[in-house]
Amino acid sequence: MLRRVPRALRHAVIVAVLLAVGASIAQSWLSATPGTAGYVQTEWGPLGPADRDLLVKVRLAGLWEGPTGQQAEQQASRAEVQQVGSNLQNEHADLDVLVRETADQLGVLVPSRPSAEQLGWMNEMSSLTGTEYDRVFVQRLREAHGSVLPVITEVRVGTRNELMREFATTADEYVTRHIGYLESTGLVDYGDLPEPPSPGLLASGRGSLDLVVPALVVAAALVAAWALFAALRRRGGPAPDRSHLARPVDGTARAIAAIAVPPPRDPHPSGPHRIRTSDTPDSRVPDSRVSDTGPRHAVRR
Repeated sequence: MLRRVPRALRHAVIVAVLLAVGASIAQSWLSATPGTAGYVQTEWGPLGPADRDLLVKVRLAGLWEGPTGQQAEQQASRAEVQQVGSNLQNEHADLDVLVRETADQLGVLVPSRPSAEQLGWMNEMSSLTGTEYDRVFVQRLREAHGSVLPVITEVRVGTRNELMREFATTADEYVTRHIGYLESTGLVDYGDLPEPPSPGLLASGRGSLDLVVPALVVAAALVAAWALFAALRRRGGPAPDRSHLARPVDGTARAIAAIAVPPPRDPHPSGPHRIRTSDTPDSRVPDSRVSDTGPRHAVRR
C-alpha cells in the first residue's frame, strides 16, 4: 500500500510530523515549566498544569525580585525607590516561604535559581547607578509583576484545588500591592509596558511562540498538497507512444480482410478477352477486336 503513495508525498508527511513534534518539544523546554504532565489527585482536589505553572513562576519571581529589592535599597538614588526595594525584599521573602511550602505539600518541583533572562536583568541593573538605576529598576520590576498577575488571576478563578486557590488568593494580594509600590514612584513608563493580548488567536495570554506549531502544520500541509499535485500531474501526463510495438491480428480479422478485398487481376489474361493496357495501370484501353458480345473476326480486304 505504501508503494502506491508517491515518494515526495511520503517525505512531506514525514517532515511535517518531525517538525510538529520538534516544535512541541522546543516549546516545552522554552516554557521552563517542569512537571506539567496533566491532572493528579491530591487531598485538596485535582492539581492541574496551570496550578504547577503558577507555583514555578511565583518561585522564579522571588528568586530574582527579592535580591534585586535588596540591591535597590542600597543602590537607588531616590529615597522612595530605596523604600520600594526594601518592601519588595521583605515581602518576597515571606511569599517565597509560602510558595515552597505549598509546592512541597502538593509534590511540585520548583526551580532553585533564576532563569537566564532574569539573570540578565540583574546583571544589567548591577552596572547602573543614579537615576538611570532607579528608572530601570522600577520599569523591570513593574513589567515582571504585571506578567505574573494574570497567571495568578486565572488560577484563582479556575483551579480545582483548594490549597492552590488559597495560595493564588494570597499571591494576588502580594503582587497587587507590589505593583502599587512601584507605580507610586512615578517612574513607570506605561507606554513601554507590554500591551494586553488582543482577542483572537493571541488571546488568553498566548504569545508569538504559540504560533510555531500551527504555522508548521499549515506549511507542512501546503508542502504535502504541492507534492500530491506534482505526483498526480506526472501520472496524468500523455501516454507513451507504443505504435512501434507489433499488434497481433487474430485469424477472424484476417479472414474478414480477405473477403472484403478482391484478389488482384492478372494484367495479361489468357483467352479471348485479352485486354491491352497502356503503360499506366489505371487507363485500360479495350482491344478493337473484342466486342461486348464476344470476339470480332477480322475482315479480309
